[in-house]
Amino acid sequence: MKKLLLVSLLYISTFAAATEVRSIRTSNDFVEIGNSQAQVQSKLGSPSSTNHYVLRDKQDRPRAATDLAYTVDNEKYIVTIVNGNVYKIEWVR
Repeated sequence: MKKLLLVSLLYISTFAAATEVRSIRTSNDFVEIGNSQAQVQSKLGSPSSTNHYVLRDKQDRPRAATDLAYTVDNEKYIVTIVNGNVYKIEWVR
């Protein structure tokens, strides 16, 4: 019974996963890794929500990060901003 519950939870959790992508296509442009936060907001507008936190980079140094949540063509994306530029883009399924 415990194994069945564990397998069920694992199966359900895969549907809520996010996939890292390289860009978001807007109606007439792209938002890509490396774009500035100003470019993102000019192309996508105001985010539906923001989250500020500390992120550790590949060298294990702390960095101030901001997640900006957007919905583009009924698809949800989280754009992570570090040092004023796009660090990561996640497509949330």
